[in-house]
Amino acid sequence: MIDIGWLAETGPCKMFKAGQSIPCPGASGAEERAMYILIVGEVDVYAAGAGGSAELIGKLLPGDIFGGRELFANVAENVYAAIADSVVYVLSESSFNELSWAQPEILFEVLRAAYMPMRKPPGAPDKKAGKTASGAAAKPKAAGAKFYDKQKQVAAETDDKAGTAGADADGSGVPEKDAPVSGAATAGDAPQSGSQVSIPAGSGLFPEGHKSYPGITKPEYARLVYPKDYVCPFCKKEFSDFKVFRSKLYEAAPMRYDLRRSYTDFQTEWYDIITCRHCYFSTLHNYYTEPKPLQTIKIEAALTDVRASVLLDFEAERDVDFVFTSHYLAMLCAEGYRQSSKLITSKLWGNLSWLYEDVGDEEMMRAAADKAAATYEAIYADTRLTPVQEQITCMSIAGMQYRAGVDRNLKKFLYTVKTMKSGDQTYVRLAEDFAYNLGGETE
Repeated sequence: MIDIGWLAETGPCKMFKAGQSIPCPGASGAEERAMYILIVGEVDVYAAGAGGSAELIGKLLPGDIFGGRELFANVAENVYAAIADSVVYVLSESSFNELSWAQPEILFEVLRAAYMPMRKPPGAPDKKAGKTASGAAAKPKAAGAKFYDKQKQVAAETDDKAGTAGADADGSGVPEKDAPVSGAATAGDAPQSGSQVSIPAGSGLFPEGHKSYPGITKPEYARLVYPKDYVCPFCKKEFSDFKVFRSKLYEAAPMRYDLRRSYTDFQTEWYDIITCRHCYFSTLHNYYTEPKPLQTIKIEAALTDVRASVLLDFEAERDVDFVFTSHYLAMLCAEGYRQSSKLITSKLWGNLSWLYEDVGDEEMMRAAADKAAATYEAIYADTRLTPVQEQITCMSIAGMQYRAGVDRNLKKFLYTVKTMKSGDQTYVRLAEDFAYNLGGETE
């Protein structure tokens, strides 16, 4: 996590006026060879072309690191221009050692930024996506999705296309990208009053008590994610979704007793799950980037049933109903991970408890917390854990039991955290504070 406030206070910093170019490290003189961290303002990035032409290829916001590739490879392939008065932290060869000593975590972020895909400006064509049938640039992906009344969608398409809606072009049984999913919905799928979305009746996806929470969006979250291409572990098709700019997250409060982390203008639960737009396979983002063995036969029938009743619109603005849906889809898909099923399920129930808390549904918050605690308890009983893993598991058990209003030896788990040899002192202190607030001893 990069503390741009600290960088602004310690320097060395340099200001560039709106319209002023920022020297590219590969084209600068020896005395100016540097890379930058944007602290204030906004910078456009252009790819230098033949004859002095330039193509807008990216946009930089506060917290972005740039110039690393040019500095390390001694090339001059981009042009940087401040489009508003901007302040940058200048990371030169002479200041690198001092910064690496004071803020060593920046070293990793600097190296990663040198090879991270650059954020595309609004309206820029996606070269990987290619062209549409008419030759126009492919439509950029929106920052989320929501699901609509399947019954109305099917009825409208049946009138227009004589029952051909949702047919897949390749005969694979998996809908093509952006195509409506085939299958009829029940009359119980009608949206609730005032809701922009519907919860399909009888789909079996949502637990009893789950409701729709219409109108809850977080447009401010979009600036802390960037587009990324994924390959679905289930249907093996490529699609585009989002990944969180971890280096731009700033903690808004200390880690809570239930291990929830809160960030300024962001909650990671909204983007923890990646959902394939082709087949609806969903799981935690790290199971997409680091694939694990998957038993597809265990979830194939369930996904087919869900696609017949739930329609996801991936071009719409992300709302909390989509976030809930993606989590419950991931719960269904967790059955395919034989060794990791409990670990994924415990994380999902914990996230759901926090999400229900955010929408003010206390009953469902407690129900999800109880399921999370029970799953963590099963992990603790059946899994060989490292000392730190045991601390994390025990803190999760105690925290989720407390949220659920139950006590299954809650203090015993806190005592285990406090007395764990070779453990992490962060969790020791957290357990001590938790026990103090509960009152009484934990021995």
